[in-house]
Amino acid sequence: MASTRTIFDNSSAILSSPPTSIIFKLPVGIAFPQGPPEGSLFASSFDRLMDIRVPVTIATIYATCVHILNRSRGHGKEPVRFARTTLFKWLVIAHNLFLCIYSAWTCLGMISSLVRTVIETSRSHSRGSSNFWRGLCSLNEGIWGHGLNYYGFLFYLSKFYEILDTIIILAKGKRSSFLQTYHHAGAMLSMWAGIRFASPPIWIFVVFNSFIHMLMYFYYTLSGLSVKVPKAVKRALTTTQICQFVFGGSLAIVHFFIYYFDPSLGQYRSCLVNAGQTFALWFNVLYLAPLTYLFIGFWINSYRAHTVPNPTRPRSSKVGDKGLENFIAAPE
Repeated sequence: MASTRTIFDNSSAILSSPPTSIIFKLPVGIAFPQGPPEGSLFASSFDRLMDIRVPVTIATIYATCVHILNRSRGHGKEPVRFARTTLFKWLVIAHNLFLCIYSAWTCLGMISSLVRTVIETSRSHSRGSSNFWRGLCSLNEGIWGHGLNYYGFLFYLSKFYEILDTIIILAKGKRSSFLQTYHHAGAMLSMWAGIRFASPPIWIFVVFNSFIHMLMYFYYTLSGLSVKVPKAVKRALTTTQICQFVFGGSLAIVHFFIYYFDPSLGQYRSCLVNAGQTFALWFNVLYLAPLTYLFIGFWINSYRAHTVPNPTRPRSSKVGDKGLENFIAAPE
């Protein structure tokens, strides 16, 4: 191992150079990790659903269909007939409420698993902050086998269900923005990479994103029920989303440099142990970089650019003038 620098003392985790032997290596021939508990939802289909062809095919079909429908429908099209019905309105409300409740369940479940895992590792071996990182990084004793392989796998599958957000927008006669298409398609692939290779930093995606989605889909549910929500709340939600990308991506990168004490080996080991885990981390960080840029542009166009009207400057049509309502399935 490269020369190290201790954060606090010899009982702490260690910051060191990334594991150079795997950091840029392609993840070829890596076995599937332990799937969700036997008998849980879709557990028997774990290997099939984690085949790379599943997210690539669905993401490609999704992006292609959205592009074709955007071009064929153009701007200002009327909603489809069903989208004007009361039944459609209540189906959209049910969709948003379901995702709000599911996101809250995922977030609370993951936090509970994290706390329980860190406590258990602390009881088995007293070694300061190293216990925390062992709880996050170890496939045998850490969060992967104590909740992440269950909640994370279902969260990966939920990214396919979230395609309904785009279908609702198109049904309402609106165009789906490039931001939304990139967001949904990229989330499928990013979650696939993290779960397929059991990459420790994927816990960040699951915890942070489920928390944000809980808040956002709660807002969409209120909107569907005609509850007036201040624009400041909408702006705060988008700002929180951007902060999630910046902080989450930065915290994920920290995993490259973490070494924790493994009592079974009697020595320190890297948090990332194979090329699949480093590939998933790189993939997620590279996905977040343009996504953050697009969200910042969305924030400016939706809020900042409209606080002081400028008659000489045409309004952007890339995002629309209704903020969050044009980004996702918020009924009018």
